[in-house]
Amino acid sequence: MTLSRRRLPILPLYLAVVIAGGASVLAAMLRATPVQDLAGPYPWVFASFALLLLATEARPMPYLTGGGEVTASWTFAFAMLFVAPPAGCLAVVVACSLLVDTIRSKSLLRAAFNASQFALSLAAGAYVGYHIADLALSRGQHPDLVWLVAAATASAVAFGLNSLFIGVVLALHGGLPVGEVLRRSIWVNAGMDGVLLALAPIFARTGVNAWILLPLLLVTVWIILRSASIALNNRHEATHDLLTGIPNRRMFEDHAALLLQGTARAGSKAGLIHLDLDGFKGINDRLGHYYGDLVLKEVARRLDDNRRAVDHVSRLGGDEFAVLLGHLTKPAEALDVAQRLLAVIEQPMDIEGVPLSVGASLGVSIYPDHGEDLTTLMQRADLATYEAKGSATNVVMWRPDAESNGPGKLALLADLSGAVEQHQLDLVFQPKADVATGIITGVEALVRWRHPVHGTITPGRFMPQAEQTELIAQITDQVLDQAIGQCVAWHDAGIRVGVAVNASARNLHDLRFPARLQDLLYRHHLDPAWLELEITENTVMADPVRTASVLGHLRALGVRLSVDDFGTGYSSLANLRTLTIDTIKIDRSFVTDMTSRPGDLAIARSVVELGHNLGLRIVAEGVETMEVFELVRQLGCDEFQGFLLSPPAPASELEPMLRRGRMSDLPPDPRTTPAAPPVPLSPISRGVIR
Repeated sequence: MTLSRRRLPILPLYLAVVIAGGASVLAAMLRATPVQDLAGPYPWVFASFALLLLATEARPMPYLTGGGEVTASWTFAFAMLFVAPPAGCLAVVVACSLLVDTIRSKSLLRAAFNASQFALSLAAGAYVGYHIADLALSRGQHPDLVWLVAAATASAVAFGLNSLFIGVVLALHGGLPVGEVLRRSIWVNAGMDGVLLALAPIFARTGVNAWILLPLLLVTVWIILRSASIALNNRHEATHDLLTGIPNRRMFEDHAALLLQGTARAGSKAGLIHLDLDGFKGINDRLGHYYGDLVLKEVARRLDDNRRAVDHVSRLGGDEFAVLLGHLTKPAEALDVAQRLLAVIEQPMDIEGVPLSVGASLGVSIYPDHGEDLTTLMQRADLATYEAKGSATNVVMWRPDAESNGPGKLALLADLSGAVEQHQLDLVFQPKADVATGIITGVEALVRWRHPVHGTITPGRFMPQAEQTELIAQITDQVLDQAIGQCVAWHDAGIRVGVAVNASARNLHDLRFPARLQDLLYRHHLDPAWLELEITENTVMADPVRTASVLGHLRALGVRLSVDDFGTGYSSLANLRTLTIDTIKIDRSFVTDMTSRPGDLAIARSVVELGHNLGLRIVAEGVETMEVFELVRQLGCDEFQGFLLSPPAPASELEPMLRRGRMSDLPPDPRTTPAAPPVPLSPISRGVIR
């Protein structure tokens, strides 16, 4: 937290009051206590605790991740309170706090506040405790029940005031409700601080009467701090994104609830920016997930470094981020923040020597103007993000008429579960044909969502989000069920054609997937040889061991395997060959413009040559013109797919072409008279009786 970046006028006044109060209390106590009495009757014990306090403040135990720290300051501060007058204890506490904060280059304001709130908390605890009983164990008395009550009360008062001072700062700084911030802060810190405070009288008694046991107590403190750091680290990992280190969706929702609650009480405004990266998929596809992850980390760093102090940045998942905006005076202020963040993101990146750049689309919603709960604000910011992708500025604020412009990602994801249950997912099919003969060799099944409000939605709009949820298994099963059923229907009608279905990364990392597929094939009585699963190379390389295991089971079933969109990832043909792949499909981005882009032609030629050397069949995707088809034929591709042959179409519309069995008006191949392409084994020859 950077206190100098405050927004509310009450915050500096509060800081000034606490600092003045701490200084006044310390000055009054020092005037009332002779200098020779500050260290008490056991100065060497007092000095030992002072050094331990300084050491634990200067070298606190860090979290395992997250950059947080835990310290045993309360143990040694209270231990001094039991062996010396409060004035001496407060003087050491203030001096240590100021010294450590100065060494760490903290601002003077923050250092003064930290020292003052520590002194006030300790002074209040001592005042209450000494009014119940004499806390000074060094005067020869033995602890009794009254003394125990006094020590416990003093500890509770000090801990409570410390939580209050810090909680009020956090609440004022972020525009959050003070009561809720205090409740959560006390809940998190009570366990560790309670144990550390409980150790203070034990340290005092041991220092006075059995100092040789102090090292054993220090080991106990170290164990407590170590346990606390592990517990806090686990809590940090549960609320922060492991890749970027910024808060995750869980913490975003938690903080948003507090922000909206505080904003409602203050009668002010808050904002929400939903940010979706543009061009990120291309980086992931062409350079691989390693560079994609580095780009996400850099974007997260830029957002966090350039936010306002009262704002909160989170990664929602994938390439989506959210920024909560506090203390807005007018909606236009949110647009200004969004445009500034966009400019920061669009600055060129240098990722391990590779120059990269991404854009972003940002949607903005305002509380309470556009919604009075987080769900509504998120949906409307998401809709605005979708609209921003087609705008000139890439930053759009939600408008009431935006509902008719189309759904955003979050809205689609919310509807997707119902779509699966209501069987709103349909299939269209795109054929592929032999390059030499034009004979149809199979069809690829492509999913379409018949949304009751927004019409037909293509998979690129909802599948990336579905792959991040458990819905992907249900979607895949439905697609396979429809595709296999349609293949059987064609066979029953005398059309002997196989079908290909895309499999996602989650499918190929799911060890239960082969068994589910086997059950579908058995129920439909389809020979596995008629089914082909298309996978992407990035899917293979994301978890090669698990993927190899799943693919091995699929191969054992007799299912054919092909690699889709080859060339956009970062694997090699040799890696794919170890997975017993049958076919490689050259990505359309290298095929469609081959006539005008020599580099694409060179890449395609290399893939064909290497693939054939490894005994793989090669399919060219995205063949849309006769000029491209002729190049595909010259390269030696085995099959082709694209609009030149047929666009994706429902099964009923495609059936006439499938009955004809080949592409019409295919020019003859001047190089050779081709033989008929290999036909999958019939169900009878594979031992399946239908």
